Amino acid sequence: MKYNLVKVYCTGLISNRYSQIIITIVLLWPLLLSYVLYPDTFGFSWNTGRGGFLIVMILTLIEISGSHPVITGRKTSMLVTFAILIGLYFFSLSFGSSDIISGMGRSAGVLIIESWLSMWDYVILSIYFAISFVLVFGRKDWIRIGGGSTLFLIGYATILLLDSLFPYDTLGILQYLVPTYLNFNVGILYSISHILKFPEFISQTFGNTLVLYGPDGPFVMKVYWPSAGVHSIIIFSLVMFAFLLKTVVPWKRILIYLFLGILLTCLVNSIRITLLSLYALDPNSDASSWEHFHSVIGEIIFIPWMLLYVTLVLWIEKRYYGTRGRLNLFGNYSSKEL
Repeated sequence: MKYNLVKVYCTGLISNRYSQIIITIVLLWPLLLSYVLYPDTFGFSWNTGRGGFLIVMILTLIEISGSHPVITGRKTSMLVTFAILIGLYFFSLSFGSSDIISGMGRSAGVLIIESWLSMWDYVILSIYFAISFVLVFGRKDWIRIGGGSTLFLIGYATILLLDSLFPYDTLGILQYLVPTYLNFNVGILYSISHILKFPEFISQTFGNTLVLYGPDGPFVMKVYWPSAGVHSIIIFSLVMFAFLLKTVVPWKRILIYLFLGILLTCLVNSIRITLLSLYALDPNSDASSWEHFHSVIGEIIFIPWMLLYVTLVLWIEKRYYGTRGRLNLFGNYSSKEL
């Protein structure tokens, strides 16, 4: 009897691992294909490249690693079919489909075609991820298991749509936050220059314009809401919410943690802007290298910050609220709170 139980348990582990490998390959397939087809685009993010795909890959691996998928032959066939269709989309971009999408955007009155084109990558992938997770984990559980990567894609697509239709400072609600960020950044830079006793370093703001005065002369940055990181705060808040859903924390405290997380994410974004300012004042930097740094620094900061915050939430729950059982960050969970 004991032998049979061990055999059944080991068979279940093998089946679970096999299903994890299948769903991981299926989900990452279009991302890896796009890297093979367009490797140069992965060096940048936002509307100038596909660097955001790297975050999707990391989030997908984190979420799938702790899940328990069960994939039957019929589901496997459907997933492979969807994967092929998505692959054809990325493959067709080099053969005229991007021109068709650009034409659709111009007809719709889009002002920034780059954001419009990038948006469709994320729209297609968000639909693909949502369908795949629903097929594997069901309608009720898919958001808890695959919500992080899917909401990241949806959030990215939404912000790119807004940027394509309301670029620069035309979206007043979000643009209103920019001067506050810049003034806060000037205060941080002043503190740094004072501590380091660097009198030549001066910074000023004029509305949404930041002027940095360094040893090599002024560096002028005209900042609009996407560049100020407002989109990052929105997208990262969605992902943080998805990861909090994976825990067994009560809804009231989830909302509190989410609100605090948004405030702290604003602070982290201020650090990002400060790093951009300091990089601009580096005598060895130029406009091209600064643009590249500006394109990737947000993504570099995001993953460690998000995981650190969720880990802190789990520690607080175990330490101060006596939550029993296993607070699972990755997918299925079982626990009971005192």
